[in-house]
Amino acid sequence: MDALWAVLNGLCDVKVLSAPFPSLDDSKWVRLIALALLYAGQGLPIGIFQVALPAYMASLGMSPAEVGGFIAFVFIPWSFKLIAGPVMDKFVFPPMGRRRPWILLAQSGLLLSFIVLCLLGPDPASQYWLLAALGFMSNVFGALQDVAVDGMAIDLLREDERAQGNAFMYGGQISGISVAGSISSWALMSFGLQLAAALMALCVFLILLIPLLLRERPGERILPWTKGVTATTGTALSSDSWLSILSSVFQALLLPMSILLILIEALNRMTSGLLVAVSPVLTVQELGWLQLDFSNWVAVTGVIAAIAGVVLGPIIDRLGSLRILKWIVMFRLAIFLAMGLFESMWGVSSIFKWFMLVNAIATQIVTIALIALFMRLCLNRVAASQFAVYMALANLTYSMGSGLLVLLSGFTDYRGMMLFSSLMIGVMLLLLPLVDLDRHEQDLSKLR
Repeated sequence: MDALWAVLNGLCDVKVLSAPFPSLDDSKWVRLIALALLYAGQGLPIGIFQVALPAYMASLGMSPAEVGGFIAFVFIPWSFKLIAGPVMDKFVFPPMGRRRPWILLAQSGLLLSFIVLCLLGPDPASQYWLLAALGFMSNVFGALQDVAVDGMAIDLLREDERAQGNAFMYGGQISGISVAGSISSWALMSFGLQLAAALMALCVFLILLIPLLLRERPGERILPWTKGVTATTGTALSSDSWLSILSSVFQALLLPMSILLILIEALNRMTSGLLVAVSPVLTVQELGWLQLDFSNWVAVTGVIAAIAGVVLGPIIDRLGSLRILKWIVMFRLAIFLAMGLFESMWGVSSIFKWFMLVNAIATQIVTIALIALFMRLCLNRVAASQFAVYMALANLTYSMGSGLLVLLSGFTDYRGMMLFSSLMIGVMLLLLPLVDLDRHEQDLSKLR
């Protein structure tokens, strides 16, 4: 016991933990890579509960309503981010950085949830609601981390890094989802749920080392009991009242451009959520794909989309997020209309595979551009709270999109779902020309 304590004490020593490592504020590439890996970590619960397990359920013959309902339920915690944002802005521990303590808490909770998942029986199908409850809990911690990392990104990313930063972040998340989905699917088929959960726990543990070792800004404490200095930026909001924080957020959210972009993002996320719920059932039950084939292809498309996002991120920064957004949304409308109008081609060659790949790349670009715009909408003093509300509403509509499968499966087929998605994208395209960022800057200046 004494020896173990000595080892732990040595690991916690400030000389061991702090000396060799730069802060996130020191280096652009340290920031980008750290943010990407943290986003990969919060993609892990999505990968196992949104990709691997739904595909497994579809392979067992479970209905579209059961699969879509499962996805919608476990994803609900991502809608609670609007609560977490004000809490994180209010309660800070500046000596360790404004966001890092919250990330450490979230990562630890996510690790614990996967450890508990290891204790379940080997057959997920026989424990539907218990599995859904654990999926819900793991996504609570994933969403909590997401809010903290988003706040960190807003705090640390320079103006000319935001699109590139979002490309790295969402590329990391998609990679985490893809890898988790593929590995978990293989583990489920070959060895059962325990191995899948154990592998996810190992990944979380490795990613936990990032917030443990890297400060936000130079000189901050690595751990509460180590030495360090408080960055002045970390104390800005802790003295503000709840009423002041909530009032500022509410005023910023009600600005015209804010409402408009919320609506645009809602349509985007509902389209994506519906497709995510449709895809495992359609491919496995209707097109004859194997469960592992589906999960592996989701992984491939995710990784390719992530790489495309990283490559195109600087280009989006140069050309402008809004300009890129208009062209890519127009392209998404075209491919969804084509899929809806030519259903007979879905099973021919690799048409549906190519559709999934092209849409994944397009969706990644749309997400990068929209998130960069949302960052621009934020009022600095309540940025984490405001951005968390944007993302909570986005995730709520994503969950609603998955839940639409339950509703639509009752009176239309998969072709009708594609055409319905086309309609949502079409409305999105009509709204984009109304976005006026200069007007928003003027409105925002009145609140500062």
